[in-house]
Amino acid sequence: MRRVLIAVAALATFTAPPADAARVHAGQCHLTPKQVVTRFMTEFYVEKQVRHAFETWVDPGYIQHNPMAATGRDAAIAFLEPFFAGNPGVHYEIKRVIADGNLVAVHAHGHMAEGDRGMAVVDILRVQGCKVMEHWDVVQPVPEKSANANGMF
Repeated sequence: MRRVLIAVAALATFTAPPADAARVHAGQCHLTPKQVVTRFMTEFYVEKQVRHAFETWVDPGYIQHNPMAATGRDAAIAFLEPFFAGNPGVHYEIKRVIADGNLVAVHAHGHMAEGDRGMAVVDILRVQGCKVMEHWDVVQPVPEKSANANGMF
C-alpha cells in the first residue's frame, strides 16, 4: 500500500500544473505584483507564449490604455498571437522591473527585426491578486545618434 501511495504522489507531481499557475487558478495569490508581472512579461515578451501568458496572468476584464489596441484579454490574444507568429524577428529584452504597490513598470528593449536599433518600451501594469488588470505603455525609438553617451537602457 505504501508503494502505491508513493507512486500516486510521484505521478501527481509530474502531472500537476506549475505551482504558480495552480495558485492563480485556486484564487490564492502568494506572489507580489512584481513577481506576477515578471512571470507574465517573460512568458509573453521573451518566450512569446502569448495565449498561455494572457490566460494565466491576465484578468478577462483587462483594461487596455494604448489607443491603438482594443481592450480585454481576448482582444489582446487575438491581436498578439498572429502578430508574433507573423513577425519571428520580433524580440524583447527586459532591462528592469520596478514596483510601487500594485503598479509595476517594465523597461524593455524591443526589436521589430534582427539588426534594427529597436525601441525603448515602458509597460505599466496594475495587478490585483495574481492577475494583471490594466495596462499602459510608452514607446520611444532608439535614435541613430544620441546627444549623450549614456544610452537608453
